[in-house]
Amino acid sequence: MFLLISWLLARNYNREYADRDSRLRKWLIYFTLLISSITIIIDLITLVFHFFNGELTTRFFLKVFVVLLVAAAVFGYYIWELIRKNMKSKIPNLLAWIVSFIAVVSIILGFFIIGSPATQRKIRFDEQRIENLQTLQDQIINYWIQKQVLPPQLSGLEDSISGFIVPVDPETKLPYDYKTIDSFSFELCATFKTSSDDVGIISNKEKSSSRYGLFKQNWDHKAERACFTRTIDPQLYKSEKMIEKFPVAQ
Repeated sequence: MFLLISWLLARNYNREYADRDSRLRKWLIYFTLLISSITIIIDLITLVFHFFNGELTTRFFLKVFVVLLVAAAVFGYYIWELIRKNMKSKIPNLLAWIVSFIAVVSIILGFFIIGSPATQRKIRFDEQRIENLQTLQDQIINYWIQKQVLPPQLSGLEDSISGFIVPVDPETKLPYDYKTIDSFSFELCATFKTSSDDVGIISNKEKSSSRYGLFKQNWDHKAERACFTRTIDPQLYKSEKMIEKFPVAQ
């Protein structure tokens, strides 16, 4: 749309040369230069900030690079537009073709690097499944601490006072599979659409911090139905009643 509007304006300026020197047009160009320069400064500050914090992942760097490239291109073009004298120059048309080519190539490469939107949607669903299972695990452990027994069903975890509602699969809206193995062990199951090993351009640090979170590395899975068995250590998770039952040696 930007290239199309610029082309239409250029045609009008070629017919009505006086419009090029209008005060409104110059103010709009100056405003565009201001916005693009502010964008470049903020983009570079963000890049340096994340670099020194050790949070510069490949995905984030590509996002920063794209914003910087677009803002710099806009800034450079309008600076040239202000000072150029030759109205018959072929440079604008050449730049338009180059920018269009880069845009198309970037979109194609994006599909190869990070996958299609459908793939990204599956990844987001799997991330939500992991978060739901983590939440269920925490609630089950809390239930056991309070009652010294595992809940017979996940519905037993719902609490109208705290407002907790048992999460369901974000895609199918079906409940997660849960079963008790013994007095201290239980199993949670879910069906995943991607593998936790297929991280693409996401670095290992980003995988452990954003996709699975700290202490969630034991939720690795394949693109299939996966079950996770957990065993509660009564010496580690204690309530006041459990302290009386399992006193700590003095």
